[in-house]
Amino acid sequence: MRKHPYVGALAAEDGHLVLFTLRNAEEVLSAKDLPKPVGRAPDKKELNMATQLVELLKGEFNPKDYKDEYRERVMEFVEKKAKGHKPKLHLVKSKKRTTALDNVLSKSIEALKKQRQAA
Repeated sequence: MRKHPYVGALAAEDGHLVLFTLRNAEEVLSAKDLPKPVGRAPDKKELNMATQLVELLKGEFNPKDYKDEYRERVMEFVEKKAKGHKPKLHLVKSKKRTTALDNVLSKSIEALKKQRQAA
């Protein structure tokens, strides 16, 4: 999604995971228009971890809890540029991609648990 953070919700529909975004919803495809997934089915461990992750993410949505940080950074950049300042650009290192689903789910679960313990 073009490296721009979005707020959304995941739902299961007709054998697919569907992402409902709260911004640019017209870009979300109908599950009926998608081909059925190919490849291996997730194993029991992966399904259990995915269920655990969804349970950790459950909660009431409050739009005030979110802000458009991307827009704020862009506007700050534009304002500095308009004042004649040359903004400093920082090179962002790309993250190493993990391909194993169980590793990705484990890391997400651990990060959420740490986040909840800190709160």
